[in-house]
Amino acid sequence: MGEAKRRRLQSSSGGIVYHHTSTLRTNLLWMSGVIEVEGQGAEAHHPQLGVIKNDVLRRRAMQDFPPLAWFTSEIAVPSCLRNTKLYFTDKTTGEPRYEDDAAGKLSDVIALNRVALGFRLSDCPTIVKWSEHPGYSTAEGRDLNESARDYGDDPSKWYVSEQAIDLLKVVEFWSSRKIMNPKLQREDWYVKDLHNMVRNCRERKGMYILPTWLKSHEAKALAAAMGVPAIDGDQQVPAHLNRTLPSPG
Repeated sequence: MGEAKRRRLQSSSGGIVYHHTSTLRTNLLWMSGVIEVEGQGAEAHHPQLGVIKNDVLRRRAMQDFPPLAWFTSEIAVPSCLRNTKLYFTDKTTGEPRYEDDAAGKLSDVIALNRVALGFRLSDCPTIVKWSEHPGYSTAEGRDLNESARDYGDDPSKWYVSEQAIDLLKVVEFWSSRKIMNPKLQREDWYVKDLHNMVRNCRERKGMYILPTWLKSHEAKALAAAMGVPAIDGDQQVPAHLNRTLPSPG
C-alpha cells in the first residue's frame, strides 16, 4: 500500500481502529495472543448458557472473499453486534432445538461486559478500509453492508484484515461497567496487564487465563481443578487473578 493511501486511511479514522468483543471471550483472546480472522479461535463458555459457538457460516457462505478480522473506527458498540441470532442445540446430537433473534438487552446479557480494543493503523499494515477491500462489492459483501445499514451501522467506517492481528499492538482498552445498555469507558491501565498476559501465555505454553466473570473463590476452585496454580492477590504475575474487569451486574 502506498504511503499516501496509508496517511489517508489514518486521517479518516483518527489513526485508531477498534475490534469489538466482550468479557465472554477476552480470556480466549489473551491466550491466543491475536485477533483471529472469522471462523477461527476457541469456543467461549458462558456462565449460564454453557458453550457458545460462533458459526460464521450462518452469517455468510465464506466463498466470495476470505475470512477477515473486523474493526471499526467507532467506539460505540456496533448495533449489529447487539442484534444476533440465537441457536440452541442438543448436547449429544448437535441437532437444533430452538432458534430466535437476540436483540438489545437479551444480546447484552449473553455477551456480558462489552470490550473494544484499539489499534493504530500505522502499527498494523494489513488492516485496510473495508470499502477498499475486494470483498466489499461482492454478493456476500453487499449482503453484509445492507444488513448492517438496516441495524443503523455504517460500513464505510469498517476496517478489515486478512491476517490475524497481534494483541501486543493494542494501544487502547475500553470496557462497559454495566452489562445492560453498555457504554464503553476508556480503561488504559489494563493495556499493560493485557500485554503481560499475552506474553506469559507465549512464554509458558499451556497457561490458562481464567474468565473475568468468575468470582475469586470460583476462579481458585477452577484453577485447582485444572491443575493451574491459584495466584494470591499480592503476587504480581499472572495479573489475571488480581486485576480484572468489574464483575457482571
